[in-house]
Amino acid sequence: MSSSRKTNKGTTRRVFVQEITGSTAGFALASILSAAFLPTQEGFAQGTTKSGSPAPQGSGSKYRKCFLTELTKEERSIGYGASNMFAAFADDDIIEGCNYFSAMWMGESATKIMGHGPHKHPVPEVLVALGTDPKNPGDLGATFEMYMGTEMEKHIIDRSTIIYVPAETVHCPFTILKCTRPFLFIQAHYGPKLAETPMRELVPPEMRDKYIFIHSDGKSEKKK
Repeated sequence: MSSSRKTNKGTTRRVFVQEITGSTAGFALASILSAAFLPTQEGFAQGTTKSGSPAPQGSGSKYRKCFLTELTKEERSIGYGASNMFAAFADDDIIEGCNYFSAMWMGESATKIMGHGPHKHPVPEVLVALGTDPKNPGDLGATFEMYMGTEMEKHIIDRSTIIYVPAETVHCPFTILKCTRPFLFIQAHYGPKLAETPMRELVPPEMRDKYIFIHSDGKSEKKK
């Protein structure tokens, strides 16, 4: 990972605005971003989205609910799970006892949006970006910027990496600057549901309508 740091509270890149609030933020955000973030290569996309058909179940059902592929569509389609945005997604509503975890493909079309605005979580999270060239797995095939802290410390990433975000640590904006090959992006949240507080005040007023902000209370979205 190459990294450059500097304080920078603004940017001149342009796109659209969306602020999402409430416990149903997952599905709303997924609906908005699925077309933007999924890879544009048709063949690649077809090769990675053939998981819609039910997978055969194992010989027993005792541990069926530990396997995402053995859940019914209704069991998987809660919150973020209701969208095809993710290659895989689960949280406590989908697999009882599971923390929030998502894996998605990022493609060239993701460079068309500003991305996620600054925010924080009450629990830690780990972000993973993985390149897809088996001959050179360290090559991300993309370049993105990530800001950390209230001082907006800027990091530029172009290699496969892991980013650890401590609890209550402000992070983002997260913006993909360049993408020549789709890569895998994983978010592992140390809580059962996504809990997120937007920090709009860290973005200059003229830029606040350019980023996506989420306010999620971390409550269950499962119908009782």
